[in-house]
Amino acid sequence: MTKIYKKLICCFFFIILSINVVGAEIRILYKINNNVITSFDVENESNYLKTLNKNLENLSKKELIETATQSLIREKIKKDEIDRVFEIDYERAIKSNNIKNIIKDLYSNLNFASEKDFFNYLEKNNVTETNLKKKFVIEQMWNQLIVNKYNNSIKINEDEINEIVDQIIIKNKEIINFNLSEIVFLEKNKSDNEKKYFEIKKSIEKIGFEETAILYSISESAKLGGKIGWINENQISKKIVNEINKINIGEYSEIINTAGGNIILKLNDKKKEKKKIDREEEINKLIRLKKNKLFTEYSIIFFKELENKAYVEKL
Repeated sequence: MTKIYKKLICCFFFIILSINVVGAEIRILYKINNNVITSFDVENESNYLKTLNKNLENLSKKELIETATQSLIREKIKKDEIDRVFEIDYERAIKSNNIKNIIKDLYSNLNFASEKDFFNYLEKNNVTETNLKKKFVIEQMWNQLIVNKYNNSIKINEDEINEIVDQIIIKNKEIINFNLSEIVFLEKNKSDNEKKYFEIKKSIEKIGFEETAILYSISESAKLGGKIGWINENQISKKIVNEINKINIGEYSEIINTAGGNIILKLNDKKKEKKKIDREEEINKLIRLKKNKLFTEYSIIFFKELENKAYVEKL
């Protein structure tokens, strides 16, 4: 046997051994409809979620794995429905200007000076640029699916909007702005809602609101610790404003029941401002916000329908 032949044999067995070792480490954890979630997928998802929210580092390994797993299950269920409705060339979609703009907004919000710095940060945390962009394509197409499905169901009371804006202009009153975070959950019945709320309250006391939002909230804001950001009193319903006014900065509300699920709001900060109102601009802004709120509610309801129908098996 020649030396070259011996070397080839050794290389062959080394490759086989490496494949077996890798194969032994990667386990199939769940079957979701016709897809699977592996331990490798969960590890990648954990890395992805930690790049968006450093609060995840405060979770235990078990909690982080559970959060990543639930995030992947939601994504698989959404993608199945997206692929059923649309024909998407994902490689082409990730190169679109829309995705470029989403990336730009993301790295700006995370205080990165440039896209290059952001992608270097991702690489150090074992998150690929392609996978990140593909996730944004899925979310973008999911939002489009919801708009297509429910657009004709969205009814805005423009008289009510006009009345709100007129009152602002007439009274020239100060507008109160709230900086909010949210936890959104939706169970099958009232008893399950109360049980979930009790779990959530215990979790908030133990690990904090932001970390609990990551673990329990079904809203997309969960990835950012439930952060909504600044919103003024005219952009949300009187019912929600009344609940916010019951709490102090740093506190969180009781359950607020809405059509799209149960919400717990945390008041991070608030401020008053007086500004000159452009009537048409304010009307259009309020209409957009109310439409977005309704689309968000429909999104949660429709996802829960799909989730209830989905085949999910833990292996």
